Amino acid sequence: MSESWIATESQAVDAVLAQFRVATSSASDQDLIDKLLYFKSVVRQAEHGALRVIAQLDSDGVFLERGMRTTTAVADLLRCTSAEASRLVATAASVFPTSLAGEPLEPRLPATATALGGWEIDRTHAEVIERLLSSDAAQRLDPETWTGVEAQLADAARQYRPNELAHHGATLIELLDQDGPPPDDADQLVNELHLSKSRTGEGGRIKGQLDAATYDAVKRAIHASLPPVEPDPLGRDKSLGERQAEALGAICEHALDDGYLPTEGGERPHISAIIDFEAQRHQARGVQLEFGGMTTAADLRRLMCDAKITPVVLGGDGQPLDVGREKRCVTPAQRKAIAARDRGCAHPGCDKTPNWCQVHHIIHWIHGGRTDIDNLVMLCRAHHNVVHDSDWSVRIRHGQPEFIPPKWYDHHQTPRHNARTLVLAN
Repeated sequence: MSESWIATESQAVDAVLAQFRVATSSASDQDLIDKLLYFKSVVRQAEHGALRVIAQLDSDGVFLERGMRTTTAVADLLRCTSAEASRLVATAASVFPTSLAGEPLEPRLPATATALGGWEIDRTHAEVIERLLSSDAAQRLDPETWTGVEAQLADAARQYRPNELAHHGATLIELLDQDGPPPDDADQLVNELHLSKSRTGEGGRIKGQLDAATYDAVKRAIHASLPPVEPDPLGRDKSLGERQAEALGAICEHALDDGYLPTEGGERPHISAIIDFEAQRHQARGVQLEFGGMTTAADLRRLMCDAKITPVVLGGDGQPLDVGREKRCVTPAQRKAIAARDRGCAHPGCDKTPNWCQVHHIIHWIHGGRTDIDNLVMLCRAHHNVVHDSDWSVRIRHGQPEFIPPKWYDHHQTPRHNARTLVLAN
């Protein structure tokens, strides 16, 4: 499907809608009411089509091939919040699911998909139903009851507003989930945590148990940092366990970045990355972390932007050839200055605050970039990955970060700014 084809069809649709909008002044009251209802029907058709397109883009891994996660790309393209983009992607996957081979599957929410496809309910209704049926209480219902609740909610959506539907659905599920969550075992309220390295040398495992207060603190922290529902590189939706693991990693990175932890030998905890010189010379993938084992060169590049890392270069015989200096790490004063300038993640549309952001070298330090204010920009973890892995680029212009989108995103590659920086600049 070419761009010219899309442009031609779009112009035809716009012409019909423009013709339908005329003669409003001479229309009767009933005509205006009917016109309002028709436009609402058009909006619902467009929302249904948008969900189908998002599901296809997600299933085909279109954004992943371009170095961006689906939720992040949807938020940037549609100028919506990350939370709204997450709901869009989750709802699209529930209404238009596909197999790993790209073949259509039965919808997870069949009754909701029918009502949405008949333009009887809004996308917001579908998002409410998807959120309700993904709750812990709904997951405790037996499959037959769960299916019955989905059908009841889809029918109720034809009559209720989204906020009314949310209240009605939560009440219904609470009544059906009479047993509630399983009680904790009173004999196992001892805090324990065990870390064991994987036999393969890649990462490791965490095992333990927590008392009520500690569990609540950990759960709250993970829930606050939980990334949106997105597919992995194979197109499979990430499980809650995978997302919670990512959230825990983000919390630990945040603690390391801001120096909240006790010092080790006169300096804050840091990462030592052991890089084989010959392997790097031949651009082989993989680096050895001090505790975590093997990771990828791409992950190392991201970590090297702000995390406290000591590169140790080894020769072919495994002997140290050089130990990298840490002058490329931003100083506390520099971080404060960058936070004052960017006010958080500088990527267009992002609202992450400075305490959840990392500092990125625009020209990478390993490529000769300097650790100067005009070569540094503040980015959240998601957009840090975007800048490293996709065709987005960033530069400092007139003292403010400016982002250049790839051509697939914007044919004109118009420079973009975060609204915060524009306000500050003016």
